[in-house]
Amino acid sequence: MILKLKDLSLKENTACTIGNYDGIHKGHQEILRKLKEIAKDKNLKTVVITFYPHPKKILNPSKYKCLIVNLETKVDLLKKENIDYILIVDFNKQFYQKSPEEFLKFLKEYLNCRALVVGKDWRFGYGAKGDINLAKELSKDLDYEVFTIEDVKDGDKRVSSSEIRKYLKNGDVGKVKEFLGRDYYLIEKVVEGDKKGREIGFPTLNLKPEEDVCLKKGVYAGYVCFREICQKAVINYGNRPTVDGKKTFMEAHIIEDYKISPTVNDYIKVIFKHYIREEKQFKSVEDLKNQIKLDIEVAKNILGEGYEN
Repeated sequence: MILKLKDLSLKENTACTIGNYDGIHKGHQEILRKLKEIAKDKNLKTVVITFYPHPKKILNPSKYKCLIVNLETKVDLLKKENIDYILIVDFNKQFYQKSPEEFLKFLKEYLNCRALVVGKDWRFGYGAKGDINLAKELSKDLDYEVFTIEDVKDGDKRVSSSEIRKYLKNGDVGKVKEFLGRDYYLIEKVVEGDKKGREIGFPTLNLKPEEDVCLKKGVYAGYVCFREICQKAVINYGNRPTVDGKKTFMEAHIIEDYKISPTVNDYIKVIFKHYIREEKQFKSVEDLKNQIKLDIEVAKNILGEGYEN
């Protein structure tokens, strides 16, 4: 169940975890696995507390980088983890000014949190002044237990959102998959397009992604999924320099016989399997059409018979 602050408080006793959970990578997955294990053992409901927008975007914009996934994708990933409650906190001044002690009391009073499961470097409260030691120090008074999870590594590298952002910025979705344990995808809403693709013989599903998604601009081979059916596609994320070059778009052209027919306002899953090339401006629409034909052939070779995660 999706909750906002206005929906609180919960009556059941819970096991809680708190974080940005941007991407739900292997490190996050280990925390969620432990959360569910503890909840089952202690007969608690599971709660994931996450934030939108990203706190750093509000508190320290100069150090804010970009998003791995949008809110819709994050919620989709958490639902797949079978979490009982997903609390999405609208991150604002009133919330971030809570002291560490006030934040822990909030967990107790509004979420009945009896087990707190977090990474070993977790910080919380105003100015990130709270740490694991403080959480453990106050646990007896507030009647909860603290469980910490060690870092997860991929080879010699710590699995982290910052590393994944670097790979996405380079278009290395293969390496991103290693850190996520799954294909990189976004849940996006279909919007009304300007029919430019249709005019040149390559109709597209038009999407309006977040402006600050980490993904490298360019052309990808991947899939579009709607109602559990996935179809091969060439996906363009960027500014369409040959057409207008102003707004940021995401467009997906299905490269096989249509089995799906999403319409405006439907949500679809866009899966990125391989980066084909950077965006570039062509001298003519005819040159663009020829390049799209080449992109389609490259994508067909990459994608093979059908979708496999």
